[in-house]
Parts: sequence; C-alpha cells; structure tokens
Amino acid sequence: MVHGVQKRSKAPKGFTLIEMMAVLVLFGLLTAVVLPNFERWFSNTERRVSASELAVRLQKLYARAALLGQNVELNAATASEKLADGQPALDLPAGWSFAEGQSLSIRASGLCQAASIQFASAVQTLVLDVKTDNCEIAIRSNTASSQ
Repeated sequence: MVHGVQKRSKAPKGFTLIEMMAVLVLFGLLTAVVLPNFERWFSNTERRVSASELAVRLQKLYARAALLGQNVELNAATASEKLADGQPALDLPAGWSFAEGQSLSIRASGLCQAASIQFASAVQTLVLDVKTDNCEIAIRSNTASSQ
C-alpha cells in the first residue's frame, strides 16, 4: 500500500475547437447587433447635449440682459455684438447658426415674452420655445434630411 498517491482523473480539460468557434460566432453576432445601436445612441446623445447647450446659453442671455438692464434684439447679425459686460450677446457653439429670418426680443425687465427661435447645424434643426411663465426654454429637435 502506497500512501499519498492520488488517482489522476483522465477527464479532458479545456475547450474543444468546436466550442471555441461557437463562442467566437456568438461574439461576432452580438457585436454586429450591438455596435450599430451604440453608434446611434452616441450620435443621439451628442445631439441632445448640443441642444441643451444652446438652451442654457439662451437662458443665460435672459439673465444677463436682466442683470445689465439692457434690451437685446437677437438675430444672426446681432448675436456676436457685445453687451455692456463686454461679452457677445449669444456665443453660438461651433457649427450652429440662426436659421434664416429668426429674431428674438429680450427685455431688460427680466420678463419673458413667449417666442420661438430656430437654430441649424449640419445634421439638426433645433427650435427653442421660450415660455412666459418663468422664462423656461423647451427644446424641439428635428434631424435634417441629409442624414
């Protein structure tokens, strides 16, 4: 009798080639399904962030006009004009512009007038609706047909 000797299991260890190939095929299929959705999600997130940034900048303009006691007539020509604080009225993010014929009146009293103003980029048209109650800005977004 030999003590301390253990029987070795003859069961195979590891994966077979067929099992590895099946896992790779499943991984490939999963990637093919998930990746396009991820790209779409990322693109939509970029658009939402860009729209929110425009809304915040417009909201800040309302606050600045009230603090400075300055009326602002906002359109494509006047957006880059400096207010009394030395800053441009509305510094549009890169790639954004006012849609043709858009204008917005901002009063120094701090009261808001209901209005809508449209902005455009290469992939998105955005309408910001200003509500009279509390100067809240609602975002309406439409993608351009070029997409």
